[in-house]
Amino acid sequence: MTNNKQEVYGFRFLDTLNQSFYQLFAVGNQIISKESYHWNGLTRKDGPLFLFQYTLAGCGYIEVDKTLHKLGEGTGFMVEIPSNHRYFFLESNTDWEVLFIMFRPTNIEEEWRHAVSSLGQVFSMPEDSSPIRLLKSVFASAAKNHITDGFRASAIVYEFVMELFRYHVTAKKEKHSWPDPIAEAASYIEATYQSLQSLEEIAAKVNLSKYYFTRLYKKTTGYTPIEYLTKVRMEEAIRLLRDSDMTMEAIAQELGYSTGSYFIKVFHQWIGISPGEFRLATEHAYLHQLKLD
Repeated sequence: MTNNKQEVYGFRFLDTLNQSFYQLFAVGNQIISKESYHWNGLTRKDGPLFLFQYTLAGCGYIEVDKTLHKLGEGTGFMVEIPSNHRYFFLESNTDWEVLFIMFRPTNIEEEWRHAVSSLGQVFSMPEDSSPIRLLKSVFASAAKNHITDGFRASAIVYEFVMELFRYHVTAKKEKHSWPDPIAEAASYIEATYQSLQSLEEIAAKVNLSKYYFTRLYKKTTGYTPIEYLTKVRMEEAIRLLRDSDMTMEAIAQELGYSTGSYFIKVFHQWIGISPGEFRLATEHAYLHQLKLD
């Protein structure tokens, strides 16, 4: 690769400027291969901003208050701009692919700082975690020019920060600490999502009434059993849309949905764009990368 991949989308909406809305600044997916990629949090001029950046592949570094951290796959950082930090790439490493979101502190400083204190300024997070899935869907929406007004952009900022909170709460509740019926039910959902038909079927598997089971499952995992089933199916849908050329009908059948149209409806509700739009957006990003290779 001869150049850095630059897939960055910036946002400036007058309809929500200087009002009680959240201000999305930029979202991006970059592959960095040059040491010219170096950002100093005390000298850059685009602040004040909050930045969340996540490593999809390769490795980079961040120095925060004179402490150096390696940013390998599955790690990320949250910083304020301006502040005493710098993040950078070394050409001795393999290319560094990152996903990021930036927004103004307006109206969301307290929530952001609480999220940072909970998760850590430098953190580890699975790529299939809910904040990263959401960030990928936001990037796909930006790539398709679907973030067209300040109200949608404001909702994205709030939803993302709330997803960080939700991830922190649910991450503390690892499966090994879940009540046995809930851990058993989660494993059952993950193993049989293609054929599951009803809440009653899952509750019966663990010998609980569906009402008590639903309340306990929600309290333990942060999801209702049906929401968790949908989560598992949507994670598999994203993989199939990226890695295969299967039709929507075929993907629907693979996931356990009766029709392609119903799968499209659920995907849009869960991810925010249609599966076809998601596939086109990921193909667009891939083709753009090929042009830079």
